[in-house]
Amino acid sequence: MKILCWVCIVAIACGACGRQKAEKPLPPAPLDIYVPDTSDRGDSDTHFFSSVEENFFSGEDGIFEEFLYEFSADTAMQMHRIHFPLPYLCKGEEIQLGKQEWDTSRLLGLTDIYYTLFERDAEMDAERDTAMRKANLECVDMQTRTVRTFFFEKLDGCWKLLRVNERELASYKHREFFSFYHRFVTDSVFQSLHVNDPMTFVTLDPEDDFNILEANIDMEQWFAFRPVLPEHLLVNVDYGVKPSRRPQRKILTCKSLGGNFNHTSYFRKIKDEWVLTRFEDMSN
Repeated sequence: MKILCWVCIVAIACGACGRQKAEKPLPPAPLDIYVPDTSDRGDSDTHFFSSVEENFFSGEDGIFEEFLYEFSADTAMQMHRIHFPLPYLCKGEEIQLGKQEWDTSRLLGLTDIYYTLFERDAEMDAERDTAMRKANLECVDMQTRTVRTFFFEKLDGCWKLLRVNERELASYKHREFFSFYHRFVTDSVFQSLHVNDPMTFVTLDPEDDFNILEANIDMEQWFAFRPVLPEHLLVNVDYGVKPSRRPQRKILTCKSLGGNFNHTSYFRKIKDEWVLTRFEDMSN
């Protein structure tokens, strides 16, 4: 991905006027995806992670995303980090899940790629804050129009899952933006109307990871080098940042649990429409 972006930026710097008219093929999805018990499920957004070699059942946890990688990849670790019986509230009706029910359920619909939504740059520090004590994982299913929220707390230094809540998308605090974003990633015509032209593009120098390259790209170049993104299952990590009543800016970070996919999209409201104005690709 970075090599393609580098080619794009070099072309801009040299003032190349003969752009390729045909859209370049998009790269494949960067990593596999994990969901417990998917034996009879054909959804391309949900597949098993490869298991990790070591299990971390105890000890002091660091940042939430590092814990999430281990928790998602290791079902044995889940048994140690879930508070059983687990309260599961589904559209107003609560049941208690035991270990056996969790083993056979599909509640944890995690994709390998997850998002975090912010409105200000300063809020992004929450992702690396080891003092964070609460974090929610929100699985937004745009096909069924439901949101499944997993509530995690750090108890005695260890992240643990304490309860699960499933509700309709209509009651979700980020429903307006994620409804827009879902259409943005699934409708190319709609996307072309909501990307600033030109748009600021930032990436790592493929020859030097400590050097940052920045350039303005046009619509044709964006469609040639845009990343492959989840379309129907959007997983958002909520660190408790409250959205504004009338936000004019959204910062959407997108990462893979394996760590090799990392980009940030900056959206602004222009004439009451969300527009992508800046894109940063820091993938390895």
